[in-house]
Amino acid sequence: MINNDSYMGYKTFNTTNNTAQQLAKQMKLTNQLKTAKMEGNADPDSFAAKLKRADEYAASGEHYSADDSIGIMLRQMDEPEAGKPVTKDFFHNGAHISICKDAMYGNSITIGGSSNPDWIHVDTSVGTVHIDLNDMTSLMKCLDLFSPEDLNAILRKIQEVKQAREALNQIDRMQDELMKNGRKDKEEEGEEAGAESVGEVVGVVSAEEMRGIEEKREKKFIG
Repeated sequence: MINNDSYMGYKTFNTTNNTAQQLAKQMKLTNQLKTAKMEGNADPDSFAAKLKRADEYAASGEHYSADDSIGIMLRQMDEPEAGKPVTKDFFHNGAHISICKDAMYGNSITIGGSSNPDWIHVDTSVGTVHIDLNDMTSLMKCLDLFSPEDLNAILRKIQEVKQAREALNQIDRMQDELMKNGRKDKEEEGEEAGAESVGEVVGVVSAEEMRGIEEKREKKFIG
């Protein structure tokens, strides 16, 4: 749940540009909160806090193998060259994640994937996220990989796609119903027309028979 406290807003930082300056601002805000004795509002598990810890490890020369933030994973990967993308595959809570940094197409993150995938593509601050709607279990296992803003964008896109598909399904059902009713009306009209034709044919035959009977009568009387 996102805290609406004005002193504790989640922030998404561009991890490729001016990261140090952005973190410096975040640290300044944190120090201000401590001075005001509101340090409890500084969330140690926030996206900015995770990036700060990654920078501290990098500055110390130690190897940092965090796997709980896509932003951190992207920062640890080498920069791609033209025609030479950089990829990284790993598992998070049992779900397969594939990250690709491409100089031409940008970053892409693929989550899970079923034998019958139904992919949707969501633009986020860390790149394009590919999600299989037939493998929502993998996505549920990876929610903590994204910042709250990116997670909202992902969930909103899923909802929009489902609503759009449901609307199309309703339109298809209405069209099928209209076509079915149209065929039924034509069949009923055909049955009525057929009944009239039979009646007309019966009437004609009866008239001919009557004329034949009258002719026979006339001949009989004439002798």
